[in-house]
Amino acid sequence: MIELKNICLYTRHTILNDVNYVFSDQKIYGIVAINGSGKTTLFRTMVNLRKAQGGKVLFDHQSVELKRSEVFYFETAEWLDRNLNGYDYLSFVKKHWNSSVDLDEIIETWKMKDFIKIPIKKYSLGMKQRLIIAMYLTSDAKYMIMDEITNGLDEDFRNQFFKVIIDLKRQGKTILLSSHYKDEITEYCDVVLQIKNNQLSEVSL
Repeated sequence: MIELKNICLYTRHTILNDVNYVFSDQKIYGIVAINGSGKTTLFRTMVNLRKAQGGKVLFDHQSVELKRSEVFYFETAEWLDRNLNGYDYLSFVKKHWNSSVDLDEIIETWKMKDFIKIPIKKYSLGMKQRLIIAMYLTSDAKYMIMDEITNGLDEDFRNQFFKVIIDLKRQGKTILLSSHYKDEITEYCDVVLQIKNNQLSEVSL
């Protein structure tokens, strides 16, 4: 489980104030909110890319530093080095997350064979997003934190993605998925939350 304990987050305004919440294992959580509401700030804080102004985040009662190989977060295609290729990234993730997944199978499933070894600077947005999804699958992490990951995917790949996360849940994974669009993710989520009035609250499905 992931525990938020007395979390306080401030930027130019208050995002969360003394928030406590537990993300249970083997569930899909959707977090919906408008741009600028703090979804990405929350995710960055959870993986210690940003410090909270108060409180702490625990993964199975430990800090993320001690659970690093069990947590995967890749925020945006803008993080990708344009001069590397997709296979470079998948190989790196497989090695550093101690994964035993079959890269060839993932590449085939996400139809990346034709571009996986060419520079990322030649990728479309959809290609980049498929690579990021493939990185999550390659990590085989217990906790997958995904920020607007369906951006740039066409309908077929979007549908494929949602089937995959259902399967990941069956395998024991816990997935946090943010979106601007509640209607897009509701049917796939066990719990939907929103950031509102400086709190993280569950939304009726």
